[in-house]
Amino acid sequence: MNQILPDIRFQLNFQSSGLGGTQLIRTGGFPGTIVGATPVPFSVVWGQIVHADFPTWIAGINVTYPLGHSVEDAALARSRIEEQQSRARLQSTEMKAVRQLRQAAWQIEMNARRIQTSRLGRSLAEQRLDAEQKRFDVGMSTSFLVVQAQRDLAQASNNELSAALEYVKAVIEFETLQEAGPSSSTGGSTSTGSTTLTVSGSSVSSAAATLQTATSGTAVIR
Repeated sequence: MNQILPDIRFQLNFQSSGLGGTQLIRTGGFPGTIVGATPVPFSVVWGQIVHADFPTWIAGINVTYPLGHSVEDAALARSRIEEQQSRARLQSTEMKAVRQLRQAAWQIEMNARRIQTSRLGRSLAEQRLDAEQKRFDVGMSTSFLVVQAQRDLAQASNNELSAALEYVKAVIEFETLQEAGPSSSTGGSTSTGSTTLTVSGSSVSSAAATLQTATSGTAVIR
């Protein structure tokens, strides 16, 4: 309803009453002398109400005209402030979602590089073990150095496995944020339901169970 326009309201009420109880019988002038009493039963009272023996009509009209728009202007200003606050909260939520997606994408890139580094370390450990084993076969090394090379290879393999697990966890976290967050946000683009997820230039491809190194140097799951 427009509160700036005048407000005109018309009211009409009807009421029907009945008289019951004990009716006094008087004689003479006012107030008279009571000479007896007659009880009035409920059926008589109900008949008076139904037949409207004692009707009451109430009619009225109420006109309200605003002398100023201060109340309406205040309500409008309050509504605009609430709208601005809602937009600010929405923008803050979107920025938080984009920041979380970028952080998750950065974790994916970092763990992919860890896979490359740990894979290179494992390859070097294999080469060292092979070299020590050959030196031991010709009597130029000791069993201690061979065991040490085997220990280093086991540690390097564990590091590679740990990096791969962290990478998978980062991919799962990224996809979870995509499902929970908005489909499109400023500063990053997401493609939910596709096998390629892109945020700020970072690319992740997920398939089944083995880790390989892409041509760009990013570890992918196939």
